[in-house]
Amino acid sequence: MLMFLFRLLLVVATIVLIVVGCFDSNKEESKESKKGALWALVPIVIFVLTLCVVYVPSNNVGIRWSAFSGTSSKTLNEGITFKSPIDKVFLIPTTVEERTIKNVNVQTKDAQFVRAEVNVKFRVNQKDAFKVYKRYTTLDNLKQNIISNYAQKSIETVVTQYNVIDTLGAKKNEIYALATKDLQNMLKDEGVELVQLTIKDMNAGSEIEKAIADEAVAKKRVETAEQNRLKAKKDAETKVVNAKAEADANKILEKQLTNKILIQQWIEKWNGEVPKVSGDSKSMINIQDLLN
Repeated sequence: MLMFLFRLLLVVATIVLIVVGCFDSNKEESKESKKGALWALVPIVIFVLTLCVVYVPSNNVGIRWSAFSGTSSKTLNEGITFKSPIDKVFLIPTTVEERTIKNVNVQTKDAQFVRAEVNVKFRVNQKDAFKVYKRYTTLDNLKQNIISNYAQKSIETVVTQYNVIDTLGAKKNEIYALATKDLQNMLKDEGVELVQLTIKDMNAGSEIEKAIADEAVAKKRVETAEQNRLKAKKDAETKVVNAKAEADANKILEKQLTNKILIQQWIEKWNGEVPKVSGDSKSMINIQDLLN
């Protein structure tokens, strides 16, 4: 707007200088007046120069369009740059844009319909911004029409490979990752970078949700039973190992219980009296024999 007003003032100044120079009332000084009219060239030159200078604001890129060669694939960076007076420069923002698409309906592999709300964050690739202008003229046209269509198509392409329970359950993160990759590739061809794809509030109705919840409960029970079985097996194996270790220890102890060891243990506990025999009538030990 300021540039337009400045150019308008230059045009007015040019007209005034021409009028004053060419229609001076003093005929004797007509030659001097005509020389003064040449000053009208100054605002004209400045006016032309303003047509050759363009300023690209921050977070934008400039797209050059020529009546002879059309849209240039070389974008203009931020700051002041020069162009031909007959060329036009259009601005495309490069900041992160956001588009939310509600009520996205897709069909699963088992012919169930899933509804979701999708949020897409994206930005124009500075190098390929000319594609956006050439195909859609403005970023708003791309944002309102193409982004929503591409997002739905990407989710549709992936979800049709999974059944509804996997879509809403165990495979949800896998579906998000595949849909993100697919949308990323589609937008790249349009000169746009995908920042983030978010799929939220995905559901398939109360009946399907209940079936998924029941399956989760059943799966948890199976996992718990398996854990209990493994624990019982581990405990049994531990008992076997402990029993074997105890048996081995007893065998070693039996081998170590020689006559000399028994005598030594008996002496340590001796109270000063030496019995002749020890044991009952069926298992009697003659102590004298042990001492000899």
